[in-house]
Amino acid sequence: MSENEVLSDVFLLEAKLVCQVQAQALWWLECGEADCSLKLSWDGQSVSAVLPAGWRGALALDRLRLEVVRGTARCQEVRLLVLAKLQAFIDESQNAAPAARDVLRWASASLDVSPFGGRRAAEGWLLRQSLSGQEDALQLVSLLRRTECYWLVRFLLAESSAGGKVHELGERYGVSYSHFRRLCHSALGHAVKTELRDWRMARSLLEVAQSQQSLTAIALKHGYASSSHFSNEIRELLGVSPRGLSNMMNDAIK
Repeated sequence: MSENEVLSDVFLLEAKLVCQVQAQALWWLECGEADCSLKLSWDGQSVSAVLPAGWRGALALDRLRLEVVRGTARCQEVRLLVLAKLQAFIDESQNAAPAARDVLRWASASLDVSPFGGRRAAEGWLLRQSLSGQEDALQLVSLLRRTECYWLVRFLLAESSAGGKVHELGERYGVSYSHFRRLCHSALGHAVKTELRDWRMARSLLEVAQSQQSLTAIALKHGYASSSHFSNEIRELLGVSPRGLSNMMNDAIK
């Protein structure tokens, strides 16, 4: 699956199928010509959900047993990591405290057209959903906030601003260095060092554009060894100096 793809291969739900959803999952689902009846069970509880013929939409599931009682549906699993990472950034930008892990185990949202045609389309859809405040959107956000990816990205955003090496972050997260790197690569889609470098660069450049502080003060604040180290890294990555980029940003705003 490429970096831009959000949906997995198609699979079919049909009568008598039973599957165990081991973690949080989001499915894009299209019902057939008859109603699709599902039985969802977890922790000694069970509910029935009937999706009408021709129904199209998103089905959110969290650690449960799914049984198809009757009907058929065409399904594709959504790459939840893409949306969970973005939700972590949305919450961080709004200084939202990490929400308590609630007990919502499933939800559905009717959609005429799939918003999961590609990564950019899916991220744009989630941004609109997060800002809408509608019940369906809140249920989806609740699911994203229960994923390992969401909590890991929130942790990295909070802890990485103070600097520190990757193995130190792993110790604070409570896992081994090698396991922490694997978790981060899965959640971020890149090596954690590369991602943290880019975040540090973004924070630093934003401060250069908004602050009257010297480059040296900003560089040291964000963990660079010197203003030269800061300037050289920015030139290497973006092809322009920090001050030059700041001037370009300010000119674009005017």
